[in-house]
Amino acid sequence: IIGGSTYSSGSGDKDVWLIKTNSSGVLISSKAFGGSESDGGRSVQQTEDGGYIIAGSTESYGNGAADVWLIKTDANGDSSWTQTFGGSDSDDGLSVQQTDDGGYIIAGTNTETPGNIQNGLLFKTDANGNEEWNQNFGLGGCESVQQTDDGGYIITGADYSTANTDVLLI
Repeated sequence: IIGGSTYSSGSGDKDVWLIKTNSSGVLISSKAFGGSESDGGRSVQQTEDGGYIIAGSTESYGNGAADVWLIKTDANGDSSWTQTFGGSDSDDGLSVQQTDDGGYIIAGTNTETPGNIQNGLLFKTDANGNEEWNQNFGLGGCESVQQTDDGGYIITGADYSTANTDVLLI
């Protein structure tokens, strides 16, 4: 399974693109998701039910300049549901994983305007994509998340609070 963005398929400027191939890389199916504005996929994982969960951003739906976009599909890549998260600034979902309780954990960034200041974001949802909680980590970006054996989460990203960009581990 491959998740990303396309300008050549879909309904808008840029859309989320989900591609499924066989083990030889031959195309089995291709689906695009999006509206009239710029939307993009960043992370895709297969879910316990054989479908897929996609995280990215959308300017077509939601509250702000861009919002975190979570798309759940069935095994054929057809949309089961979508959810958006974020405020008035630009938000982007960079990593998604299904959690032990059947929900999802999404790591990403929020870019505040003015000033172009990036903050790390973490969203936890239930199995239907309904937000259970969120966390903002200040100056930096959360780029990858995994659930740990103790039920917590480990997050990597970039820390922009110093003169040099440092690795962020939470």
